[in-house]
Amino acid sequence: MIQIDDSGSGSFVGGTCIGVYRPETNEYYFEIIPVELYNKENFKKKLYLDEVVDIVSEAFEALKVNRSETIEICRGYMFEKLKTWLSSNNYTWYCTHITGRIQEIVEKNFELYTENLGLPRHYIKYTRYPFHFHKILRWVFADFDNRINVCKVGWKSWEKIQHIKPEVSFDLMDKSHYICLKCGKNIRKGSEIKILRYYSNRENYVFLHDECSTTVPHLEFADSALYMDKNT
Repeated sequence: MIQIDDSGSGSFVGGTCIGVYRPETNEYYFEIIPVELYNKENFKKKLYLDEVVDIVSEAFEALKVNRSETIEICRGYMFEKLKTWLSSNNYTWYCTHITGRIQEIVEKNFELYTENLGLPRHYIKYTRYPFHFHKILRWVFADFDNRINVCKVGWKSWEKIQHIKPEVSFDLMDKSHYICLKCGKNIRKGSEIKILRYYSNRENYVFLHDECSTTVPHLEFADSALYMDKNT
């Protein structure tokens, strides 16, 4: 049997991990769909669906998948073109709810991938997989110029709010349980901070170390930053 699953298609940060698994032998192949395929132009063309076919084709060659093996595919839009490819190549397949080892492996690989992009492990836990969009936005806005480049900016949900312009102010931190998502370190109570206030799905207040604050970009993309309550 061959199982095919994905992870990260619902995360604003990063591309998407595609995994192919043979449970009988514990053989596994995975690859990441580049985040560039989720920019505005490529996303509209759905080029990421073509990449799924390319990845699975390479996986089948590496794993020496034969046509007598049954193939299970995770339900979802990511495999629309793959289904056609499998049928045209005479593979036996069906869609199902994928659980177990393959799901664990693919999700873990995607988490490791986003950590390599700079997303802190503790923030992955805070956002609750598969990464809450508006919480991820806070991390992105904390270092906007660098982090927006690793995001799925072709999403309609991003287009709706990309022109957000935060209000900027400065103050002293009066609490002791916030983390600066620019540097990932605690914000000391009584220290000078930069505060950004913006509205996405709700009003957001973002706190940064004063020394970590960055200039608000004058681009088409919104600037913002973020705070995280460690007790949340």
